[in-house]
Amino acid sequence: DQAKELYQRALRIDEKHYGDNHVEVAVTLNKLANVHQREGNYDQAKVLCQRALPIQQNHSGEDHVEVSCTLNNVANVLEHQGDYDQAKVLCQRALPIQQNHSGEDHVEVSCTLNNVANVLEHQGDYDQDKVLCQHALRQYGKSNGGASFFPFDFASLVLNT
Repeated sequence: DQAKELYQRALRIDEKHYGDNHVEVAVTLNKLANVHQREGNYDQAKVLCQRALPIQQNHSGEDHVEVSCTLNNVANVLEHQGDYDQAKVLCQRALPIQQNHSGEDHVEVSCTLNNVANVLEHQGDYDQDKVLCQHALRQYGKSNGGASFFPFDFASLVLNT
């Protein structure tokens, strides 16, 4: 897999040039984690994200938007691993960071709402899941000029309500 090899090479260069705890290392760790997640290698993706998170927090602070992205990445991995409680906690930590940084109507807020809704669905909380899905769809529509295309798997669930 060429992308993974290139990110691994970039990580070695970043670590050599910047040191292990530099924000550029965290960026590359997250990119490599995303590749592992797409491949279904959730254990390795989780390790990489969990390594990136404290670097970002130390460099940019707990409430930085990049921290929220990494929180979402770890939450997605945990969801795939069936750890829904912890995934929900991380999404709920990411959400206010994104709202404060980008506003209530930003597409990233919508994506995080979608992530929380997915976890609630797995937990069987369909009423709250539906509420969050509807809210995410409204947010997505606002941030995309009322676009009728919704890239979320839950669109069919809420469009007829």
